Amino acid sequence: MLPLLSLGERLHPEFDLAFVSNPDKSRGDIPSHEQVRRAWNVVNAELRKGFERMSWSDWVQRHSAVSEEDFAKDASRNRFAILLSRTNHLSYHLGQAVLGRK
Repeated sequence: MLPLLSLGERLHPEFDLAFVSNPDKSRGDIPSHEQVRRAWNVVNAELRKGFERMSWSDWVQRHSAVSEEDFAKDASRNRFAILLSRTNHLSYHLGQAVLGRK
């Protein structure tokens, strides 16, 4: 989210092999729970700092994955939409985690 919201560079691209580039459980070298939790906390702290600096008008600016031409056609492709979609995605996985415990 940091690059999408123009708040900085990605902080942990080393997790791509385990969580993005390969199918689930296809690799034996998955980062530990502690490593993921530390990275999660660092990323969230950076996001929080960036959010605190953003004004209301910053939220309705285009995010970095949409071109200026496409944004002119559809202004809903803004930073706030990214925040909402990623929060919704996280809530989906939270629900999976809760159901998985039963």
